[in-house]
Amino acid sequence: MNFYPSAALSDAMNKMFTMDAGIKPLKEGYKMIGIAYTVKCYPGSIITCHKALGEVPSGSVLVIDGGGSPEGALFGELTSMEAMERGVKGIVVDGAVRDVALIRSFDFPAFTRHVTPRVGTNKTIGTTGEAVVCGGVVVHTGDLIIGDDDGVVVVPKEQIEEMLQAAAHIEELEADIARKVKDGAHIADLIGFGPMIAAASAAQKK
Repeated sequence: MNFYPSAALSDAMNKMFTMDAGIKPLKEGYKMIGIAYTVKCYPGSIITCHKALGEVPSGSVLVIDGGGSPEGALFGELTSMEAMERGVKGIVVDGAVRDVALIRSFDFPAFTRHVTPRVGTNKTIGTTGEAVVCGGVVVHTGDLIIGDDDGVVVVPKEQIEEMLQAAAHIEELEADIARKVKDGAHIADLIGFGPMIAAASAAQKK
């Protein structure tokens, strides 16, 4: 499956299914793509992530709904190691992680809302494989997850092929615009903003 930038996919879906800006990569340069396997944790409770690691299919991205809680890390060094061994392509945590220097050293794509040294508790088991909310977006197991330096985008499973084709088309259009800009073109004219800007400028002068 070809990787397309999160920005292209966000544009293709008219900004829908783009996780909020609070979900950030731990390291520059990540290019994450995989099929979602969803995890719903009670806030600050790590045990459901251990459950998920025993079930997750190779090639998946673990999408972890921790309720946005900063209170306890839901992923760290050892769980990241196990995830890599099981073929997981990355994690998205709407909650906290820890051991970030080691996770970065693994080059394991990890996106999270919070970082804390405090480990999560192991008292209450949540659910896996069911719909979750992560970064303000509803995610189902089977959806496509794309992550890079700009953030994370979710492509609903029913639209994967259509949206990848749309993202490819957007990349082609932007490459064409880039070539024309290098030849001296004005972006506003190329994308149809020229008349609107001219009208606003004229009105300003009155």
